[in-house]
Amino acid sequence: MGYTNKTQATEVNPESYLKENYAGKEKVQSEALALIELYSQVTGSPCVMWNKIFGFGKHYYQDSTGGEHTYLITGFAISSTGFTLYNMIGWEHFSKEIEQLGKFKLSGKSCLAIKSIEHIDLEILKSLVKSSCEEMKRRYKTEW
Repeated sequence: MGYTNKTQATEVNPESYLKENYAGKEKVQSEALALIELYSQVTGSPCVMWNKIFGFGKHYYQDSTGGEHTYLITGFAISSTGFTLYNMIGWEHFSKEIEQLGKFKLSGKSCLAIKSIEHIDLEILKSLVKSSCEEMKRRYKTEW
C-alpha cells in the first residue's frame, strides 16, 4: 500500500497566512512577500500554501509502489531562524551558482536555509529557481 503526502495544497491565502501567523513581525512579512513576488515572477505560477510552505507549481510522480502523488515544484517556508528554500530536484545540481548566492546553509538534499534575503543575491536566486523549474519540466509532468 502506498503512502499519502502529509503536505498538501490548501485554499489558504498566503497573505492572510502571513498576517495571521506573523502579526507584529513586519520584516518577516515583507521578506516573505518579496520572495512570493520573486518566485511568482520566475515561475509564472501563483503562490499556493502547502500546509506551511509557500509553493509554486506542482509536479506528478509515482512512489516505489506505483502510487501517484502531487507535490510542489519549488517554494519556501518561514523557519525560526529565517527561511528555508525548497528545490525538489536538489541543490547539488547547481553547485557553481550556489557558490555565488551569499550566506546560506544546506540542510538535506532539497533545503537551503537563509537568515534573511538581505544575505543573498536575489538575481542568483532567480536564476537558480528558473533553472531548477526547467529541469523539473524535463523530468516530470508539471502544472503551473
